[in-house]
Order: sequence, then C-alpha cells, then structure tokens
Amino acid sequence: MSQKEPANASQKAKDNFIEPAAQEKQASEPDEALLARPHHAAAPDVSLGALFKLATPLFVANLAIMGAATIDTIMAGRLGAEHLAVVALGGATSVMVLFGLVGILQGLSPIAGHHFGARKLNLIGFELSQSLWLALVLAVIAVVLILQTDFWIEFGGVSGTVAEMSREFFYASAWGLPAAVIMRCFIALNAAINRPRVSMYISLALLASKAPLNLLFMYGWCGFPAMGGAGAAVAMSVNSWIALLAYYLIWRFDSFYDAMRPERFFWPQIKAIAAQLKLGVPIGLTIFFEVSSFTLMAIFISRIGTIDVAAHQIVGNITATLYQVPLSLAIAVCVLVSQCLGAGFKDLARVITVRTLKCAVMITATNALLLYIFRDQLVSLYTPDAAVQKLAASLLIFGVIYHVTDACQSVSNFALRGYRVTVVPMIMYGVLLWCVGLGGGYYLGFSAESFGGPYGAAGFWAATTVGLFLAGISLSALALYVSHARAKEDLRR
Repeated sequence: MSQKEPANASQKAKDNFIEPAAQEKQASEPDEALLARPHHAAAPDVSLGALFKLATPLFVANLAIMGAATIDTIMAGRLGAEHLAVVALGGATSVMVLFGLVGILQGLSPIAGHHFGARKLNLIGFELSQSLWLALVLAVIAVVLILQTDFWIEFGGVSGTVAEMSREFFYASAWGLPAAVIMRCFIALNAAINRPRVSMYISLALLASKAPLNLLFMYGWCGFPAMGGAGAAVAMSVNSWIALLAYYLIWRFDSFYDAMRPERFFWPQIKAIAAQLKLGVPIGLTIFFEVSSFTLMAIFISRIGTIDVAAHQIVGNITATLYQVPLSLAIAVCVLVSQCLGAGFKDLARVITVRTLKCAVMITATNALLLYIFRDQLVSLYTPDAAVQKLAASLLIFGVIYHVTDACQSVSNFALRGYRVTVVPMIMYGVLLWCVGLGGGYYLGFSAESFGGPYGAAGFWAATTVGLFLAGISLSALALYVSHARAKEDLRR
C-alpha cells in the first residue's frame, strides 16, 4: 500500500473519535444502549474542497473500473462484431446480476458513515463483520444466477458462435463473482470513513493489469488458448480475486483501522443484519432498476442484430464513463450527509446536498456539450466498422440530452441514502426506468407501427432518455424537500 499515514494514526483516530471510557464497552457490546450514548462531535467539513477531496479518488477509482470495461470493448471490437456482441451480452448480464445483489450491501455505507460522524469507531468493525456474512449469502446467489446460461442465451436471442462464446463468458464470470461481491463491503466501508484512496489505488492497479490479462485470455498470448470475447471474463475474475485479497490485507494490517477492528469474532446477529437489510434491500432494488434498465436494453437490442448491439455497447460505454463524474459526487454526498447527521448537524447536511447538486449540473452541462461536439471522433476510437460508427454517433445524441438530469437523479438518490430515505426512490426508479424507460423502449424498438416504428436501438434510447429526465426532476425535488424538512428540525429545537 502506497498511502502515507502517520505512525501514530491509530492513536490519533482513537483520540479524535472515541471516548476512552467507552472503548472496552464498544469492542464487545454493539448494542442499542451504545448507539444511544451521547457524544460531542465536531462539525464535518462540507466545503467544496471537502467534497472534491472525497469525490476525486472515487472518480479515479470508478473511472479505472470503467476503463477496464472500455479496454474489453475496444479489444473485443478489434476482433470483430461477434466478439463485441459477446462482451455486450455477457458483460451486461454479469453486471446486472452483480449490482442487483451488491446494492444490498450498500446499506453499510450510511450506517458506517453515521458511526464515523458520531465518533463510535468500534461499531464500524462490527457492522463490517455483519455485512461480510450477508455478502457470503449473496455471493452464492450470484453464482447460481449467472450459471443459468441457457436462460441468458435464450433471453439474449443469440445463436451460433456468439452463443457458444457467451456460455464460456458466463462460466468464467461465475468463478470471479464471489470475490466481486465480498469486496464491495470493503469498498462501501472505505468510502464511508473518508478512505476512498484505498479503492482508487486498487482500481488503478487492476486497470494496469487488464490489457495484459486480456492479451493472454482473449488473444491467446504466451501459449494460452485464444478465447476471444469470453476471455474478458477470465481476466475480470482473476482481477476480482486479486482485489479482494488486497482489500482484506489493508483492512487487517493498516494501522489506520486499528480503532475500528472489533476485538472479538462476531457471528451473524439478526438485529444488525436486519438493520442493514432495511436500508440495503431498497438500495439494491434501486440499483437493480437502474443497472438492469441498461443491461436488459443491451440484451433486447442484441435480438435486433449485431450492428445494433455493437453500437449500443459503444454508446453505453461512453455515457457510462461520463457518468462516473456525477456518480463520484453522489457517493461523496451520501458519505458527507451521513456524517453530518451522525454528528448532529442536519443544517450542514442540507448545505452539502444543495451544493453538490449545483456542482453536478455545472460539470455535466459542460461534459454534455463536449460529447456533442466530439461524438464522431469518440466513436471512431472503438471500431473501424462504418455502419457501427454511424449508428453509434446517432445514438450518442440521446446521451447528450439526458446527461444533466441523469446526474441530478444520481446525486439526489445518494443524498437520500444518507438521510436513510430509500423506499420512495426505489419506487420512482421502478416506475420511471423500468416502465417508462425499458417498457417504452421495448415498444418503440420492436413495434410502434402507428408512430412510424419500429425504431430499433434508437427507440430504446429515446424512451430511456425520457425516463431519466423524469427521474432527475422528481428525485431532485424529493431530496431538496427532505433536506429542508430535516434542517428545520434543528431550528425548532
């Protein structure tokens, strides 16, 4: 680990965040009485500097993850449209299964952030132990789901070589999914306690290894069998296990975490896991609706033809890469809102919510303009196929249209997680992204004859744009209302 921490980091953490008389009690009894214990917390920093200090490493980490997906897309595209279709179908399915489940683990982040703001560090280690038990169960479910290869292949409507390589992709993904699920606990924890640089360094290391691993497994270098598009899943699985090992070793041996690690082993505790599930299940469903609206779109578009799914994969990768900017701000605002509430400063929680929304709008408006200007050049980087380039460039217009409101819905949704408001956003996502976006896209893409259709991939992207626009408006209004209502509670005291 290359982070430079002071030698006495553990003692500083204890002095700053734990009442000495409570340390022994916290280590062995994470009960309701401890949670209710009064404390004297300092006001969290909610300046733009603090926001970007937290968001920048998150952005780099997320960009590195997207960079790995971009490498897969480019390297598969150089092998041909069939290999790109495999990466699109296999990758979309794996992401949908993974994030539909690991979203449940995101309940740890607002809980740990609240404890961090409330100076109750030992409870963080206890909550992590419960999250890891939950992750083990979710990992088994993930493997069972991804191994339903016949279902996914039939669902994707592919056949021949694409179907054969897709099956290999699913088998290889199953090997790495347990590690990918479990390490999400450490990612959520590090974000909540202002340690996003850990995820950044690990993600950058994995990005550096992605292309060499793809050369081994996709292209067959050094005597390995050339697996084509399916080889991307093998490389992903190898990286997942390496990342999990790195996260565990850092948690186990970095002195920064000394005050957080529990002093004894904890078996699963129903109350603690139920508390995480109460937050995590709506979050997981929200993430599932959001992610699956795009991944199912990729699967449906794969039925239209190779050109369409290849163009969709390129556009999806470009827009998802740009999305990492507002996503990083969103994760940061969730952490800061949680810490403000844990420290008892509800007025500051509103300040950072509004401030982050304004910042996200300004940044994404600029990015949307640049995307519109340079869309042809961006598309040409992915494939030399003229037909794919033309379709992808036209689909990118939809990304330009919804980018700003997509940022607003992301920031607002994560801010609401910090406030532990998760059920209403889940319902909004289900209605707007699935019913309006995905359902409307299916209609426009495959039928809509009375409106001049079917419109193919363009129909899916048009409906998704409408869904994301409505989600951005409604979730922003909800986040501003909740933050204002909570801030008024302080004024009434």
